[in-house]
Amino acid sequence: MTAMKKRMILATLSSLLLCMAACSNKQLPTSEDILTEARAVKTLNAYDEMNCVVYDMKVTPASPKSSIDRFVSDDCVEGAGSFEIRYSFSGNSSEAESVYIQQSGGDYRSDLSFHPLGLSIWVKGNKNNKGTFRFMIIQDAGMFTQGTLHDKGRWQFFEYVDKEVLTQEEWTRVVMPYEAFTFVKGHDMGDNKLMLNRFEGYRIEVTNDEGVMCTGSFCIDNLEQLTSYAPEFKGTPKFSSVFIQLDGVYENTDWDKEFKASQEVGIDTWIIQYAEGFNDRAEEKTSFYVPTKLPWVTKQYDIMNRMFEAAKQNGMKLIVGLYPGDYSKKDTASPEQYDFLVERNKQVFDELFALWGNHPCLDGWYITEEFHDGSYPVGWQQEPSLSMLANYLQTVAAYIKSKSPKEVCIAPALWRGMPADLCGEWFGKIFAQTPDIDVLYLQDIGGRCLVDFDASIPQGRRLLPAPKHWCACTMPTEICCRYMTLSALPKRAIAFIRSVRSYLKKYAIPSATNSLHNMGFITLKSISLLHSVPTKNLPSAISASWNVIRLILPISIWKSLNPQLWR
Repeated sequence: MTAMKKRMILATLSSLLLCMAACSNKQLPTSEDILTEARAVKTLNAYDEMNCVVYDMKVTPASPKSSIDRFVSDDCVEGAGSFEIRYSFSGNSSEAESVYIQQSGGDYRSDLSFHPLGLSIWVKGNKNNKGTFRFMIIQDAGMFTQGTLHDKGRWQFFEYVDKEVLTQEEWTRVVMPYEAFTFVKGHDMGDNKLMLNRFEGYRIEVTNDEGVMCTGSFCIDNLEQLTSYAPEFKGTPKFSSVFIQLDGVYENTDWDKEFKASQEVGIDTWIIQYAEGFNDRAEEKTSFYVPTKLPWVTKQYDIMNRMFEAAKQNGMKLIVGLYPGDYSKKDTASPEQYDFLVERNKQVFDELFALWGNHPCLDGWYITEEFHDGSYPVGWQQEPSLSMLANYLQTVAAYIKSKSPKEVCIAPALWRGMPADLCGEWFGKIFAQTPDIDVLYLQDIGGRCLVDFDASIPQGRRLLPAPKHWCACTMPTEICCRYMTLSALPKRAIAFIRSVRSYLKKYAIPSATNSLHNMGFITLKSISLLHSVPTKNLPSAISASWNVIRLILPISIWKSLNPQLWR
């Protein structure tokens, strides 16, 4: 080998060694780096109340004489409160004592894979506290694909350690870059890497590293995911339709007045959620139209008759819901309930079609039963329940289409009971078996589970195969969020509409109920601000019980989407 070749080889090896050294010494992003880059956030827990989420509060086996408990404190950074954690250590254990509070995935799980930077939590401690603060991400790489759903034997724990924050007496923001988390325990897969779309939950653990007897307390508030996604706001937000749940209180409603008021604020469509009262368990079975010969009906109202008359006078469009049934709460793999609902829906549809099938104001049909991607109390995540659900929807829709050309609509709820990619595949399997379903009113549970419009909603938009139809969105958010004040709710609604208006087709207001209670006021005020009209000019019948904003999206578009739309 020539001297020249030897020198070239040595130079190459030196370069490789230098490169490897540089990579091994790569600096982790600082808290300042993360906060500078952060744009949209996703709230994971506001710690405002104790009843919405189930927590594990435990001591480790090495800490039988230790204790931990939690309380709601009014000392907080945001919202209405924080969690105060109180703990104690005996100091006489042969191993390091630990206590923890843990929240793990149930029927709702967050997906942290969207433009991820890290996590943020606020902590307020006490100068006399002993112990080390450890935040652990729990992941299950095999969820939904390997045996039991919540198999703790598959869990992996990745931790971030802060040895000082528990002694800080002022609220301190702990920013935790994902790169700073290291595998610490649990199922060892060899190559143990964070999989942010397999997030199972988290644990806040305090360890007695000094081995002393002590007590301590600290507060936690506002756990968030920090993302680099910068929301884009385009277009003009407008509500165009409203759901209404009919009831006997509407017997004397002046629908001419209501429809005129609707049109003044740009609402041209009313969706009648069901044509009969949702009262299967009551002795009185109510119909909201006349005449009816259905044998189970005991009381009739002419409410829908008068709605169609007023709609014709005002050029209003009506979408008509069918039989107000429900799925089995015990067994979704049994055919009996599906068969029952099919027959009831056929009979109700036949009567409604005979009355208004050719009416100029009829704009579509609505299958009232609402399904979801979760498992509580039972669900459709697995076969044969999934295909039985799809077959039921298609059977009813096909029967409608055999007599009417109008669109058929459904309104499932997106609980995010699975990771985003698997959830998208699940919805795709249903839509593939329901060719006669045309329109999806997708219910989000943002008010229950803190879905943030700036970070959660755009997750799907970026995965559309082509930008031709930017009318798709995965996660419309509730106007009414338990963690916000009444005065803030209209602002949240406006922010939501603003964040999705560039790719949603149109918007619908949640179901109207029989009175203008607090939730109704929030909806009215939100619409008023969005449409720049006085609240008093809004339809008096528009009041919301759940206040779920719904999107309208042709399913034909969904069928062409990437399965990971839901990420």
